[in-house]
Amino acid sequence: MEPPKIHDITAPGDFLPEPTTPWWIWALAGTLLLALIIGLTVWSLRPNPAKQRATMLEEARARLKKLREESSTLAPHVTATRTSMIIRRYLEAAFKDPALFETNEEFTLRPGALGKIHPSCRDQVKDYLTKLSELKYAPSYTEETDNLIDEADELLALIEVNIGPAKV
Repeated sequence: MEPPKIHDITAPGDFLPEPTTPWWIWALAGTLLLALIIGLTVWSLRPNPAKQRATMLEEARARLKKLREESSTLAPHVTATRTSMIIRRYLEAAFKDPALFETNEEFTLRPGALGKIHPSCRDQVKDYLTKLSELKYAPSYTEETDNLIDEADELLALIEVNIGPAKV
């Protein structure tokens, strides 16, 4: 009996075709695909200012609603202070305006105050915050304190209707 014949290992080129595309093109395509995936991921995770502003508006309105429920048991200056904080928090969060961290005098004297709010409602916001500032230190009840929360709701609605940068 004859011993089995030992064959050499077949070269891959005998049964696999030689690649026609150079390796560097595949590497470049893979890199571009990876960059595209990373870019789309970053783009989809970027913050949506309109959505954030809508969330801030909902939170401000919820706080005003809660304050409205509590206001009958609060002193007028407490209601004015809390209303001011709600409006200022909204301005800070939705428009990145530092009104929350300023006194009313600093706020009204700052040249760029409310720069991201449409010009048609800037003065109304400033006037309302000044009114709240005065009521914080009012000696006792005044008729102006009755509608503070309703006015704050109207002011938020006015800001949202006129949203966007000024069209100059």
